[in-house]
Amino acid sequence: RHVTPPELAAPLTSEEFWQLVPRHIRTLIAMGQDEGVQHSYRRKFKESRLAIIERLLDPTLSLEETARLLNVCPATVRRYTNRGQLRHFRTPGDQRRFKLSDVLAFMEAQSSADRGAARDR
Repeated sequence: RHVTPPELAAPLTSEEFWQLVPRHIRTLIAMGQDEGVQHSYRRKFKESRLAIIERLLDPTLSLEETARLLNVCPATVRRYTNRGQLRHFRTPGDQRRFKLSDVLAFMEAQSSADRGAARDR
């Protein structure tokens, strides 16, 4: 049986990629940015629909949550941030916070680096 390595596989078309997105996410995105109901409220919305969707799909994580996802201790996560390997931001209280998308990108980069190192052996 012949298996094409992922790095040699043809890239997905935008339609193929869109079909991989879960249906509930496609529904949210397809609704657009119209804030038509704003006129029914006295006060302006605190955040836009797009900001709510982004907050729900890419939540902010604490140092401890990030360490749990990465399966490392918090000190290791601090080291990653100090070396500039893992993106983060600081709260007004100077605590590290992470976006889920940044943690996933870091995990993907680590996985790619591990595969590259294994190939070089």
